[in-house]
Amino acid sequence: MAIVQSLLLIAGFCLQANLLLGNIVSAHENIDLPESVPLVHPANFSETTPVNTSWLWRKSFYSLNPDVAKALRPLFDYQFVLPEQSLRAGLGYVGAARRLRKFVTDLLEGSRTLKIGVVGGSISHGMIASNRGVTDWFSIFVKWLTSVTKAEVKSLNGCRPATPSSYMVFCMEHSVDPEVDLIVIEYSLNDGFDDSIAKNSIVMGKEQLVRRLMKLTNQPAVVFLQVPHVWPHYVHPFYYTPEDVEGALVAYYDVQTVSLRTSMFLLNLHNPTPGFLWNETYSNRHPMDTGHKAMADLVIHLIQEVAVGLYTWPISEEEVSWRKMPLPPPMHEGNYEPTSATCLVVEAFANLSIFSEGWQWINEGTDTKPKWGFVSTIPGSELILRLGRPGVNGLAAAAVVKNATFPLLMHYLGSYTSMGQADVDCLGGCYCQARLDGWMSLPNGVKATVTRMALIDVTWKNQSLPCDLRLTVLNETSSDGHKFKVSGVVFASTNSLTSSHPVSTWTDF
Repeated sequence: MAIVQSLLLIAGFCLQANLLLGNIVSAHENIDLPESVPLVHPANFSETTPVNTSWLWRKSFYSLNPDVAKALRPLFDYQFVLPEQSLRAGLGYVGAARRLRKFVTDLLEGSRTLKIGVVGGSISHGMIASNRGVTDWFSIFVKWLTSVTKAEVKSLNGCRPATPSSYMVFCMEHSVDPEVDLIVIEYSLNDGFDDSIAKNSIVMGKEQLVRRLMKLTNQPAVVFLQVPHVWPHYVHPFYYTPEDVEGALVAYYDVQTVSLRTSMFLLNLHNPTPGFLWNETYSNRHPMDTGHKAMADLVIHLIQEVAVGLYTWPISEEEVSWRKMPLPPPMHEGNYEPTSATCLVVEAFANLSIFSEGWQWINEGTDTKPKWGFVSTIPGSELILRLGRPGVNGLAAAAVVKNATFPLLMHYLGSYTSMGQADVDCLGGCYCQARLDGWMSLPNGVKATVTRMALIDVTWKNQSLPCDLRLTVLNETSSDGHKFKVSGVVFASTNSLTSSHPVSTWTDF
């Protein structure tokens, strides 16, 4: 097959390099890169500001073999909002892309059903998008995929707002189709920041998630979608993200990455461009419609580039053999993914309750964004959960290891609001002890509500008796309130709980 010699052109527009950065900064010389940049929204700011259709443009390509051009043309019937230089800058690690090349091949052939997924937090869930299911980036991407292939495309948005990637390591069965073909990971903001090169808990947790996903039935392609840290009143500096330290991870596993951080910083600090400034595209940590469109642009641009590459470097038998190889050992020694994990949330978690006094099982969210859990605001309230019963090969019994001890991960709410504390102990034939605090002291006036995970070691000394866990709301509190909420438990068989990294790595703003 002829080697592609293509030139991508845009019918673009001129952008003035010396425009002011809106209300963020007034001139380049005033930018202090090591510091967070203040963010003030303009007086006419609106979260529902639509994408400016006058900015949209299409790629063009020339000098292609007519058969190649015919095969690729449907993929290029897409209008981008990101300017060309920003679009190209946002393409991060591509590598050999063996799994993604297989996915794009199947997309072009259209001979089988393709399953697409995304895991992440509230950004990719679609919060702030004016019409979730239409204007959020994942919906835009899925609509485009459906339009360019004869294959049936099935999608699942498995994002869970206010959760870090460590949550998904143990609970992905609720969010990912086991036969998924392409899965996007978006956790940059939710995982916070840790610049350690060695033993970085964020990267080690993310490695376990990548390994679990890559071992699914269809050997899915995995893509990282990285986003910047934009907060209600300031923007963190360029380096303040796990994106860079995760670079070794994506290269090691040959997964791809695209970066909204890199593409959007160009439009804010290097070439300040009205319409793409942080205070015009973000609201309360979340991208609005133009930001979502830019995220979709980046993922679609990656697919297009891989498609062109298929004709430059056709898939060979050697590539197929490499793709079929088992995963290498963990990049971080001994950092294997859980061999099994059972995550009980929503009804399955509610069914563990055998006694409740002063607690309510309620949904504090909405139908589209549910937040189920047991909630109490009254000191002394007790909730008892039955983890295992005698003579039953239940979840706790299956998790028991040497010395009849097993790790339990308890999901509970952490928030800047008036949260309280709870004591944990075990009854029946079990022993455990812990104290949990739902209040988070956050600097710089940050307001955040998140799902935290507490590691609790449970010892089932006498398996002729049931294993029960009790939570008791304390009168003692770090704030001015006593609210406490629990929303799930995880039983995991693993030699490493690194992926349950402390939430401090992403709430230390």
